Amino acid sequence: MNLGETVRKVLEGDRDAYSHLVRQHQDMLLAYAAFRIPDAALVDEVVQQTFIRAFEQLAEFDPDKDFGVWLRTLCRFMILAELKRSVRERENRRGYREHLQLQLLTQALRREDARPDTDLLARLKGCLDKLQETSRSLVRDRYEKLLKVEDIAARIGQSATWVATTLFRVRETLRKCMEIPA
Repeated sequence: MNLGETVRKVLEGDRDAYSHLVRQHQDMLLAYAAFRIPDAALVDEVVQQTFIRAFEQLAEFDPDKDFGVWLRTLCRFMILAELKRSVRERENRRGYREHLQLQLLTQALRREDARPDTDLLARLKGCLDKLQETSRSLVRDRYEKLLKVEDIAARIGQSATWVATTLFRVRETLRKCMEIPA
């Protein structure tokens, strides 16, 4: 059975014909995805999603074209979408972790039974006082006013990357300043 005939059968509802197409191209698509996806656990999922998308869009496929090339194109878009989702998820987790830490610290300081370590707070204030005004302002905007990095960047006319990098460096400076010499 040629490709055009197989596609026609699939479009008419013959799922066995599609299973034949999957078996015929699965190894090639797995190799293609494995070469491009840094996380081996995602390879099978991306390939499966590619075959689902191919099934959904099979009516758009031109049987005179190379089915493998068409599948690899769909897979490439699935990989790009997965990588974007992964980056977005990592950023969301990082932002949530920072937000949760700040909330927990704030709650601990507000509890009546909380006895903050005044020496620790005094050292932190001293370290903050040593920062340049720009750095102190960034810390206030991000951790007191709880502004998003993007909002701070827009307000001061810098890129979000610059703000995030600068905050990272300021936190590192504060961490080193807060260390108690042994």
